[in-house]
Amino acid sequence: MMRAFANLSVFHIFLYLILILFLIIFASVSFWFFTSNLTAFSSDTKNKIFTINSGDQILTISQNLEKNQLIKNRYVFLIYAVVTGQNKTIQSGSFRLSPSLSVSEIIKKFQSGGVADYWFKIIDGTRVEELVSNFPTDLSFTGNDFVAKAKSLQGYIFPDSYLIPKYFTIDQILATIKTNFDQKFAKAKIGATNTQMTDKQIVVLASIIEREARTLKVKQGVAGVLINRINAGIPLQSDVTIQFARDSKTKHTDYWKDINAANISTISPYNTYKNKGLPPGPICNPGYDSIYAAFHPTQSDYIFYLTGNDGVMHYAKTLDEHNINIAKYLK
Repeated sequence: MMRAFANLSVFHIFLYLILILFLIIFASVSFWFFTSNLTAFSSDTKNKIFTINSGDQILTISQNLEKNQLIKNRYVFLIYAVVTGQNKTIQSGSFRLSPSLSVSEIIKKFQSGGVADYWFKIIDGTRVEELVSNFPTDLSFTGNDFVAKAKSLQGYIFPDSYLIPKYFTIDQILATIKTNFDQKFAKAKIGATNTQMTDKQIVVLASIIEREARTLKVKQGVAGVLINRINAGIPLQSDVTIQFARDSKTKHTDYWKDINAANISTISPYNTYKNKGLPPGPICNPGYDSIYAAFHPTQSDYIFYLTGNDGVMHYAKTLDEHNINIAKYLK
């Protein structure tokens, strides 16, 4: 080694020393940076609920932790988890985390499973009343309690699957759902062509569309027909609104049954055979496609539609054409 240095000029020796010094400083700074970012974000011990969904990658988890101010640096968390192999043992679920936890403490919590939670699933087109049995039996409230509080929010209980911690109150559940609804509603509204209706009217229209049609294309077609009828002053004559009016008068466990001639005489502001325009409120909780269709209806001259025995939606511009469709596709 000394012989090697002896063959070098003073200048080269100086460069080597500078390089070695730089590497020492760089290593020291890197070690300090890495270890300091493994410590707690702050001294705040207040818990936050952090959710890891099934299938979330370690990069997504680290990004969300940093976004929620639970760790100092996403890359340090990522490197630590991967190098130690603990990224393979992280479980999905909801976790109580505070900014006062170190990276190693957070990962340890991820390995032991989340707080007790359950999936709350809302199917497109269901009434609030139909959600009464969607809850576990060991909560601090019952399904009836939820329905009583959420009934006034008919139309805004956005259909989706929600991972709910068992300690959540009804208000916390509703707040979670509202955040989701607001985001999806705003997304569906982008580039809207139906600008004549208020946001509430859009939700009411979407709730009818949800019960009348299945695919996005058909929903948009139905939306166009319903808007045409409203603009022409023609009653909507929607069977699904009669179903809602009928089933709202008495307690039911089985909703949305076909109507009969007697049901059409039901006295209700939701009876769109007797009342023109939209009913006063939503008849169900519409999904994203129905809300999108209400904002983006298909333009046409049709004022009638029916779903035939062939499963296809058939449209008509006149009553005569509609009667022909009835004879052809429903008989």
